[in-house]
Amino acid sequence: MEPTEHDQRAHADPGDGESFARAGDLDRALRDVFGFEGLRAGQDEVIGDVMAKRPVVAVMPTGAGKSLCYQLPAVVLGEGGGLTLVVSPLIALMKDQVDALQRCGVAVAALTSAASPEAQSEILEGIRAGLYTLVYVAPERFRSPRFLDALGAIGDRLSLLAVDEAHCISEWGHEFRPDFRRLGDAIKTLSPPRLVALTATATPAVRDDIAAQLGLASPSLRVRGFDRPNLCFRVEPAGGVRDKETRIREHVRRRRGGTALVYAATRKNAERYAEALAGAGMRARAYHAGQGDEARKQTQDDFMHGGLDAIVATNAFGMGVDKADIAVVIHADLPRSAEAYYQEAGRAGRDGTRADCVLLFNPADARLQEFLIDSSHPSGEVLRAVWKHLRDRPGASADPEAMRRHIPGEPPAATLRSAQRALLRHGFLRDEGDALIACRPDPQAGFPPLDPEALARRAEIERGKLRVMMDYAYHAGCRRHFILEYFGDPDRGRPDASCDACDNCLGQGGAEPPSPELEYEVRALLAVVSALGGRLGRARAAAIAAGAETEARFQDLPEYGILPDRKPQKLVATLRALEGAGLIETLPGDYPTIRATERGEAVASGREDASSVRLVMPAQTAGNKRKARAKAEQASGPLTDPRSREVAKALRELRGRLAAEQAVPPYVVFSNKTMEAIARALPTSKAELADIPGIGRNRLDAYGDAIVEVVTGSA
Repeated sequence: MEPTEHDQRAHADPGDGESFARAGDLDRALRDVFGFEGLRAGQDEVIGDVMAKRPVVAVMPTGAGKSLCYQLPAVVLGEGGGLTLVVSPLIALMKDQVDALQRCGVAVAALTSAASPEAQSEILEGIRAGLYTLVYVAPERFRSPRFLDALGAIGDRLSLLAVDEAHCISEWGHEFRPDFRRLGDAIKTLSPPRLVALTATATPAVRDDIAAQLGLASPSLRVRGFDRPNLCFRVEPAGGVRDKETRIREHVRRRRGGTALVYAATRKNAERYAEALAGAGMRARAYHAGQGDEARKQTQDDFMHGGLDAIVATNAFGMGVDKADIAVVIHADLPRSAEAYYQEAGRAGRDGTRADCVLLFNPADARLQEFLIDSSHPSGEVLRAVWKHLRDRPGASADPEAMRRHIPGEPPAATLRSAQRALLRHGFLRDEGDALIACRPDPQAGFPPLDPEALARRAEIERGKLRVMMDYAYHAGCRRHFILEYFGDPDRGRPDASCDACDNCLGQGGAEPPSPELEYEVRALLAVVSALGGRLGRARAAAIAAGAETEARFQDLPEYGILPDRKPQKLVATLRALEGAGLIETLPGDYPTIRATERGEAVASGREDASSVRLVMPAQTAGNKRKARAKAEQASGPLTDPRSREVAKALRELRGRLAAEQAVPPYVVFSNKTMEAIARALPTSKAELADIPGIGRNRLDAYGDAIVEVVTGSA
């Protein structure tokens, strides 16, 4: 961590009665143990709360130095014989911090499953004997009677309990870990005099839940600004994998020094993008949980020490990684939540220099994430079927591919693997090495209860978070403000202010005025949404517009089937773009619905021209581009049909007459391209005319009857 100019010191509450907790001791430990002359902004308040025995929930951005907020007090309190217990979710994260503290001369240990049984016993004895200043544990450790006995033996020497990555305790957090729920009971039993919960990514709802789960009635809440002014946020509409490969190569090649970090949603994609970079002559390697421990360690070490230009990783990489010179973080696939995105993107620019955070966006990525969400949270029916299958067939293969045909509905193998992990975690399966054996949980083993309804609820929460990430991708305003608004940052400023550090504020985003064809689609969708009055969500509104809704009561709407030639899936993308442009808003609730905003109503009614709207639309795939190009080439060829030529001549005369009457140029009435499209299609009604590109609602109302009369009169 780099010291900053901020030199305010943490201080203890003068009434806390702890002689060794004076501000001077904190200053000395900060300088002599950690090598810093001052604290970063925000650290002093949290440390002051800790030393004053005020329970505190601290929300600080990635790279703000959260770990020092408990490590510095731990060192000072350890001088008086106190032990600090740190609960952390990842062994790799613990190892990094333990290694760093040991280099500083701090007596520290990590009691994890990675340690041998002998090493674990030694650590437990060391806890009893008061040999450690800090001990790191995973939340699962609180299942262990031996560990709880060791804690009970130290009595009042437990001076501080720190919960790192505290969002994991909240069901509303993006990385919920059920074992974190044990901490509330542990805190009641241990009654630590000091408690700090820290996270980099917590919305207001998650903050409240953290406090509730830990049993903190009125904790001090320290929310440090989430803003990282040196980060520039960009969203690039992207096509398929090949298009993404090209864009990744370009961004890695154009980076301003340092290294690149690329995130992919799957192991397969991580391997593929890494191969694309390596094939272009760059030093790149993949990192994911499917690799061996040694391979992952070597890749991470090479990346951290400058041996790679880029690392392409799944979300298995990154928590606790602190590399100063990451110049660009690229999300090749849509992340599952804004929390995950901001935490991962925040690994860029920790040296304070300008860095880019790029999201390559294809709406199809959302379907992949939805699949991953569904497969990670198996239903109660799947859980029961897997357990019953293994109960009735002792010794049967636990291979998900082989098991699928025995499970009703043949769910994906990924879902069955998740079901097995859940059953093992909750004591309904026993791993015998070569087989999984169905059993009942041992009441004495402390297995957490298995709640299928909670799994379903968690899946819905994650779908809601994915919807927020989609909204971010389609957002046409300031992306920085979108993020700060989501996290409830008190310093987020006005939504219409320019941050000068995101693609939209810099005028480099994908937001563009709608094409003539899209202009009609925009008005039609807004008319549907307005008519529904906030009753339905995007998918149902799109189905009504396309004429695909099966419920009879909606088929009577005048707007039903207003866009019969569009696919509902494509219309959902346009609805998201309209929300990003501020024409539609989502209403909160268990089943989110949409309604038109005041500006959306104005565009729908024609009081505001749809051409003034700026939309972020997804990029076309290469195949769709070829089809669109072929269609355009076919449409722009010469008019060979005699009747079409006759209609075109009559339309040109009509356009000239209307333009003269209104004292406007002829192209304002309709363009040559629109005129030729009408001459080719020969619409015989205003409904058919409405499908012609360039004929929006305004032109249809103003000139529709005259155009149809010309076409039918020329027949």
